[in-house]
Order: sequence, then structure tokens, then C-alpha cells
Amino acid sequence: MFKCLRRIICLLIIAGIAAAYFAFTSGGTKFRWFGKKTEETGRAIHQTMDKTAEKADEVKKTTEESVKKVDKLSKDIKKKIP
Repeated sequence: MFKCLRRIICLLIIAGIAAAYFAFTSGGTKFRWFGKKTEETGRAIHQTMDKTAEKADEVKKTTEESVKKVDKLSKDIKKKIP
């Protein structure tokens, strides 16, 4: 438990030092670049999720239609059997 906590603290310290280094050497350009790339990635993920949601809606709709057809057929078969 303490090893994990120590590693997290060390990573945070290293990340802080790296952020300070980039801030002192190149100003905000590295941070702006990172923000721009994450925004582009987020936009691409959002578009992919929208397409996936549409496909899931189509699958649900066809599944519901199939279930209704099967129920109708099973009722018809039950009526024919004495």
C-alpha cells in the first residue's frame, strides 16, 4: 500500500518538475499544443461515440422487431396446435 502511495507521490513530483521545466523553457507553447491535441482527440472520440450510439439504436430497433415477429409466430403456432 505504501509502495503504491510513494510511487504516486513520486510521479506527481516528477510531473510537476516537468511542467515547470516546460513553462520556463518554452512558455505556454507546449501546453497549448497538448491542449489542442487533446481537444482534437476528444472531438474524434465524440464523433466515434455518436456513430456507435446510432448503430446501437439500430441494433436495438431490429432486435425489438425480431422479438415481436417471433412472438407473433409463436402465438400463431399455439393457436394451430389443439
